[in-house]
Amino acid sequence: MLNLLKTDLKRTFKDKLFLVVCIIGAVFAIIMPLLYVLIFTGLGEMEIGEFRMALDAKTMFFSAFSPGGDFGLIVPILIAIIICKDFSYGTVRNKIISGKSRSAIFMSMFTTSTIAMCAVVLAQALLTLGMSLIFFDYQQGGFTGKDFGYMLISILFALLVYVFVSALVCFLAVFMKNTGLAVVMYVAVAFLFAIVGSIIMVAGLAVDPENTTAVTILEFLNNTNVFTSTLIGTGSTYTFEDVMYILMPTLGGTAIFLALGLIVFNKKDLK
Repeated sequence: MLNLLKTDLKRTFKDKLFLVVCIIGAVFAIIMPLLYVLIFTGLGEMEIGEFRMALDAKTMFFSAFSPGGDFGLIVPILIAIIICKDFSYGTVRNKIISGKSRSAIFMSMFTTSTIAMCAVVLAQALLTLGMSLIFFDYQQGGFTGKDFGYMLISILFALLVYVFVSALVCFLAVFMKNTGLAVVMYVAVAFLFAIVGSIIMVAGLAVDPENTTAVTILEFLNNTNVFTSTLIGTGSTYTFEDVMYILMPTLGGTAIFLALGLIVFNKKDLK
C-alpha cells in the first residue's frame, strides 16, 4: 500500500486543482485580516474599542479551521473533485487490474485526502495567524507558555475534524456515481449540519434555563455538531467533557464512514 500511497500523493500534489486550493487559501488568509482592518477604519473610537474586545488573532486563527467556514467548505469540495478523477479516468480500474486490493485503494485514497486537507488547512490557518498578528494582539493578556500548549492541542483537535471530513468525502466519492453528485451531496450535508446547528443555538436561547433536560440535550447536540461546534480554540483549557465532545463525533464518525466506504467500494461495479 505504501507505493500506492506515494503515487496518489504525488498525483494529488501535482494536480493543478490542488495549486488552485493553495492559492485560494492564501487569498483568504491575507484578505480576511485586512477586511477587519478596513472595518475598523469606518468605526468610531468607541465602536473600535468594543469590536476589538471581541476580536483577536487567536479567534481568526481557529476560525480558519472551521469546516463550516468559507475556506473550510471549499477545501473538501476541491479535494473531492481531485479524488473522483480516479473514477472518471479509469485509474481505479487500472489499479485493480494491476493487483491492488480494493481495500488498499480506498485506504490510500482516504490517507491522501486527509494529508492534503490537513496540510492546506493548517498552512492557511498559520498564514491567517501571521497576517492577523500584524494588526491584532494574539489575545488579551498576551501569549504565555500555557497558551502554546493549548494551541498545539487545539490544532490537533481541529485537524481531527478534517480527518472526519476526509472520511465523509471519500465515502461520498465511492458511493456517488460521479464527481458532481459527490460534491452536491457533501455541500448538502455541510449545509444541513450548519442549519441544524443554527436552529439549536436559537433554541438554546429560547429554552427555559430551569429545564435542565432540554438544556442538556441542546448542549450535547450543539457541542457534537462537527460543523458548528465552538469548543476548539475558544478557551484556555479543555475539560474531560470538552475532550469527549470533540473526540466522539470526529473519531466515531471517521470510523463509521470508513467502514461504509470500504463496504461500498468493495461492492462497487467499476466500468
